[in-house]
Amino acid sequence: MKKTILSLLLVSGMITTANAQFEFYVHGDLTQTNYAGSTYQIQALSDADQDTKVDIVNKTGVSDSYVVGRRKLTPTAPYWTDFLCWGGSAGGGLCIDSTIMDQDYFQMQNSAVPMAPDSMGLLESHIDPDYNTPGTYTYRYYVGTTQDYFMDSMDIEVTLTPLSVLEPKLTVGIQPNPASDYINVQIDGFESAAIQIVDVLGNVVMNSSLSGTTKIDVAEFRNGIYFVTVSAAGTRVSRKVIVRH
Repeated sequence: MKKTILSLLLVSGMITTANAQFEFYVHGDLTQTNYAGSTYQIQALSDADQDTKVDIVNKTGVSDSYVVGRRKLTPTAPYWTDFLCWGGSAGGGLCIDSTIMDQDYFQMQNSAVPMAPDSMGLLESHIDPDYNTPGTYTYRYYVGTTQDYFMDSMDIEVTLTPLSVLEPKLTVGIQPNPASDYINVQIDGFESAAIQIVDVLGNVVMNSSLSGTTKIDVAEFRNGIYFVTVSAAGTRVSRKVIVRH
C-alpha cells in the first residue's frame, strides 16, 4: 500500500512539473499573480495606448530560444489596433508594427529570445482602443519555440468605457432670468430629471419632473429669489432664478 501511494505521488509530481511551462507576471500588478492560462483585465477610460509589460519566466527546465504570438479571441472594432515587442528581461528586442499585426492571429517568426531555466523574457503588449467604439475585447499571447508555438499563454482583456459614457454630464439652462410669467428649463445629458424649486426661506414651492425643455409657470410666485435644483442619477445642478412681476 505504501509503495502504491509513493508511486502515485511520484507520478503526480511528474505531471505537475510537465505542466509547469511558463509563468506570466504583469509589471505593476501588486498581487504578483501568475497569469499563465488565465486573464489579466484592464479597464480603459480613454483611447490611450494600453501598454502592458509582462515578465515571462521559463519553467520548462530546458534552455531554448522562444518566440511569441498573439490571437484576437473576440473580433475587435475596425479602428482598434495593437502591436507587441519581445526581448530579453533587460528590454529592447523587436517591436512589430501594428500594420503587420492587422490580422486575427499573428506569429513572430524570428527574434527568438534565448532563455535558460528560470530566466525571463519581456513581452510588451500595446493595445490602442478607439474612443468611438467602446466594448470588451480579449487578446491571447502565446510563448513557445519555432517547433511548438503554443507551449503556454495568457489573455489580456481590455474594456473601454469612455468617461463621457461612464459619467454623463448634466447641464441645465434657464431662460428668461429674471422672469415674470414663466421660465424654460432645458436639460442635456439625461433624458429626464427631477426638479425642485425652493424660495430663500427654504420653502419648497415645486416638486416635479422634466425632460428636454420644460415650461414652468411662475406667474403666481411672489417676487424674490428662488433656487432651482435639477437631479439625475445622483448628479445635482442648482441655478438661482429671480422672479419679478
